Amino acid sequence: MSMEITNNYSNYAANYVDNAKKPDSKSAAEVKTNTSTNSKDKVQAYYEQLCKKFPQINFNTNGGVLSSNSSRVTVNLSYDCLKKMANDPEFAKEIEWNLSGEVAANSMVYGWAQRDGVVLGGRTITYDANGNRQSSCGGMRTANTGNGNNNTDKIQKKYKEEEERLLKARKKREEKEKFAEKVAEKRAERKAQMERVMREHTEKSAIRREQIEKENAVQTPVGFSTGMDRSASTGFDIKA
Repeated sequence: MSMEITNNYSNYAANYVDNAKKPDSKSAAEVKTNTSTNSKDKVQAYYEQLCKKFPQINFNTNGGVLSSNSSRVTVNLSYDCLKKMANDPEFAKEIEWNLSGEVAANSMVYGWAQRDGVVLGGRTITYDANGNRQSSCGGMRTANTGNGNNNTDKIQKKYKEEEERLLKARKKREEKEKFAEKVAEKRAERKAQMERVMREHTEKSAIRREQIEKENAVQTPVGFSTGMDRSASTGFDIKA
């Protein structure tokens, strides 16, 4: 009898361990599917928010490379970069700062081309998975194609350097503005603190004066004043 009970217990324990090691595959699949769906929904929601924030930019997140032109800016944004932006606010803040200058940079480049008599067939802007930015001009040709001065590689390099200087100058200017704002905030805080201290000091001084006046009123003898005849207060007739 004891042998039968032992065998039954062993079979139960084995089945329990076996079941514990093998979770319901259907439930696991549902959890994985829901997690994946939620992640995609979050990225999609952020993408829609990004498009609303930068309506002048056409975002390409489907792979391949699309070009910008003088009137429309296209940013080829890696989907991995977009996904990281959706899940990392600090990373998104950094990339969005770069994106906020893309329209101005595109306008500048086409302005430089017009200045130099250069015709641009297109301009590409890409952000890789890590948010690294690259830009280049394609289909470049100049008005003096008939002579040997048509060095498009040199012009390409020149525009790239000018664009980098533009972005660096913009960042430096904004850093100065932020620093000036912080200094102004600190000055305003110190001023408010000093005003609060002075106000508290004035209030305490007023309360102290009131207390002193009350104490003096209590300590002064009744019927005594500097203008009163002391002989009258004693009740004695000095002349007698």
